[in-house]
Formats: sequence, structure tokens, C-alpha cells
Amino acid sequence: MLLTILGILGPLLGPLLSKLGVSATLNNLITAALDGAAAIVTGIQNKASVNVELATLQAALTALQADTSLDPTVLGDIAEGIRDLQAAITAYQAAELNTDPSTLTPLPTV
Repeated sequence: MLLTILGILGPLLGPLLSKLGVSATLNNLITAALDGAAAIVTGIQNKASVNVELATLQAALTALQADTSLDPTVLGDIAEGIRDLQAAITAYQAAELNTDPSTLTPLPTV
């Protein structure tokens, strides 16, 4: 169901955002995020590597970070997102190589 929704939204969202005046780099990030999310879900379901999709999302965030027309606060948030995504990519790649149950910890409660 999620893949169907992402498949419908992806092609429609780009042209809609362009008409609303959203910057091309932000539009590209949103499109990459939707496409990447669908590919990541599919990859995990098929037990396939999703390194390419994660790298694509990182490249889209990096391009957005280079957009000097954005508010400095937004750029700070983007930089934080890039750091978080890089940490996620590193952890994912490490988990692909070796999953050690002794390193697992309980999820924190909110």
C-alpha cells in the first residue's frame, strides 16, 4: 500500500511543487526522498542492499545544502540531516557486514 501511494505521489508532486514556486533543489530533494523511500522499502522487503538509494538521498541533501538562497536556519537543519543520514548509512553498511546481537539495545521509551 505504501509503495502504491509513493508511486502515485512521486510523478505528481514534482510538477505541482514547481507551479507553487518551490525551488528546483528542494523539489529534487522531495522527489528523491519519495523515490528513495519506495526503493528502500522494496530493497528491505527483497533483502537487497539499499546503499545506492541512501547515497542518492545524501546527494540530494548535499545539493540542497549548496543552495545559498535558503534561510541559514534551514541550511543548519539540512546539515544536521546530512550528518544523521551519513550516520545511518554507516550503521546500515556495518549491519550488512556483520550483525552482532550482543550490540542490540532496547529501544528508548518516549
